[in-house]
Amino acid sequence: MRRALLLWGAVLSLLGSFTCNAAEFSFDVAKPKFSVILPGIPQMAMGTHPMNATQPHLRYQGSEGPYTVSVFTPAAAAGMTPLECASATVRTLAARAGVPPAAQIYKARLNDTTYVAIYAETLPGGAHLHAHFLSAAGGTHCIEVHASRISTSDDDLAPWFEDSMKGSIKPD
Repeated sequence: MRRALLLWGAVLSLLGSFTCNAAEFSFDVAKPKFSVILPGIPQMAMGTHPMNATQPHLRYQGSEGPYTVSVFTPAAAAGMTPLECASATVRTLAARAGVPPAAQIYKARLNDTTYVAIYAETLPGGAHLHAHFLSAAGGTHCIEVHASRISTSDDDLAPWFEDSMKGSIKPD
């Protein structure tokens, strides 16, 4: 089911079925310095991640309606590139709760500094849509911005996929 949903979203995207969703989430992090832009996700207040005290790399979290965004900045080996950070994170995704096997995760390079991993988790009466935006900053940290949405309609899948393909992380 999840794989079929992702494939359907890819087909719709390739056929040019673009939506006009004006919502755009943007967030700046001071240290390491980077900016996040996620089309299709509403702007929301971001606070300290609830587990930051015991896991400092879990930095920020916010939610608005069915959307949640979390920002993680784990330490990286010196000089790790966005591709190296993205590859390291993608290798660990399938071990996380609710994440499908690697073959069912759509992965893509969005630009010179941003990679994405997209999948859907089936829920009773809907799906939990996920996108992990991956990069690196300052040669010292990997970046993972996890955006998710609870969906009760198949009509949400194509816009989620299309908007996720437009997200970006810009290290400064």
